[in-house]
Amino acid sequence: MAIYEAFNGDGDGVVVSDVDLDHAARDDGPFTTELADAAAQARRTDLVEHLRRSLVGDDRARKLAAAKALLAWGGRGAGKLLESTAVSEPDTVVAKSFIAVATRLRGPQVALERFDDPDTDPQLARLLVSNYNSHLRLESGDIRFLITALRHYLARSLPWLTKLRPDTELGPARSALLQLLSALAEHTDEDDIVTGVKDLRAALSAGS
Repeated sequence: MAIYEAFNGDGDGVVVSDVDLDHAARDDGPFTTELADAAAQARRTDLVEHLRRSLVGDDRARKLAAAKALLAWGGRGAGKLLESTAVSEPDTVVAKSFIAVATRLRGPQVALERFDDPDTDPQLARLLVSNYNSHLRLESGDIRFLITALRHYLARSLPWLTKLRPDTELGPARSALLQLLSALAEHTDEDDIVTGVKDLRAALSAGS
């Protein structure tokens, strides 16, 4: 029986097991935030319909966790579902998060092109980066995305980045990328990703 370390709606760490997921799968209702997070790690296709049902309602944390779980799953149709759900989603943050996830589901190069576009909504651009605070299985293109994003943050080379305050906005973004870099170094031995991590370290050193 697998055990998953997940986060609930308050951001607290909890433990979820396959037994918990099995019990939840027998219920037709939406998942809780922690169940959606655990489902992302389990990548169980039998839970996809529950994740879809978890995209609506008043619980922002649950909806975001469900979208990130669909990102980790990467199944066909998830991107279109998120885009269509975003149209009627009243919470702007959630709607843009759905669009950000749907963008990455079309591939890391599509996400990179959208992030690079100076006309992209600044909040959406930041959410494209936040996609990586998930259980997504990384491709080499994701490393290129992160390297590019980090360099933009360091050089403030996009119009909206010049408006961010260094201490309260740019600083936390850089810290988040540093944490992601540490996670990448610990969980991969693929040559492309290892090379990408080295490039990220070099970019960080150049900007410090």
